[in-house]
Order: sequence, then C-alpha cells, then structure tokens
Amino acid sequence: MPLPLIQFERKLRPIHPREQRVLFTKADLSPEKTLLYRILLVVLLFGLVFLVMWWHRDGLQDNIDKHISFTDVIYFTMITVTTVGYGDIVPVSDSARLTDALFVTPIRIFIWFIFLGTAYQFVF
Repeated sequence: MPLPLIQFERKLRPIHPREQRVLFTKADLSPEKTLLYRILLVVLLFGLVFLVMWWHRDGLQDNIDKHISFTDVIYFTMITVTTVGYGDIVPVSDSARLTDALFVTPIRIFIWFIFLGTAYQFVF
C-alpha cells in the first residue's frame, strides 16, 4: 500500500522557480502567412453570413426605405457581425431572428476570437 502513495506524491511535486513554463508555442507558419490565413478565414465567414442573410432577406426590414437591396444586406452583414447594430435594418421574422441568434452569433464570437488571438500572437 505505501507504494501508490509514494508515486502519487511524485506526480504532485511543485514547480521550481528555475523551471520555465511554456504559455504558448510558436506556429510553424510565418506571421505573414498566419495573418493571411486568418484574414481569408474572416472574409469567408463574412461571405457565409452574407449568403445566409441574402437567403433570409425577406425577414429583414429596412426602416429607411422599406426595401432590402444587395447593398443593404452587405451593410447589415458588416454591422451585425461586428456587433455595432445601429437598428436601421432589423430582423423581423422568426426565421431571420433565429438565424441571427443561432448562426450569426457563434460566427461573430469566433471572428472576435480570431481578432484577439491575432493581436495576442503579434504582441507576445
């Protein structure tokens, strides 16, 4: 019985101040390629959100001219994903609201994580 207790104590040894801990490892790609891939990913995600919003444009309402055009959908996509949300174009149907809540919101959060991760990687 004493043997497992000794092994358990060895696993829980404290970290000595002289030992170095690794917070993150360097990527295999150059910073320029990493940045390019992240920009492409963000553009693709914006494009995907645009296509879904274009598909559900009947569920959107423009409070200015009551007509949803191509540029309105681009504008609404940019404003929605960047979390600005002026309120001049709003989802009014249940399907448009569910799409915004269940599809766009996770993409919005993921894009912000990409921005924060990129900033963290270039600073540190």
